[in-house]
Amino acid sequence: MTGESPNDKAPPFRTLHLKYPVENLEEALAEGISTGHGDMPEFKLHPAQIGEVIAYLKSLEPAAAR
Repeated sequence: MTGESPNDKAPPFRTLHLKYPVENLEEALAEGISTGHGDMPEFKLHPAQIGEVIAYLKSLEPAAAR
């Protein structure tokens, strides 16, 4: 995955593991995320979706980091 977001305030998903242990995002995803940048809509995931998002984010980590 390469390239930059059209919004310079949006962090690339492929680098989230450098800022946060992605497993620790489960609670935030369950409660709903309403911060970040003004262009990002508030959202809340269903429990089944949270595991899927965490698995996806983990798949973006280099193999050595998993």
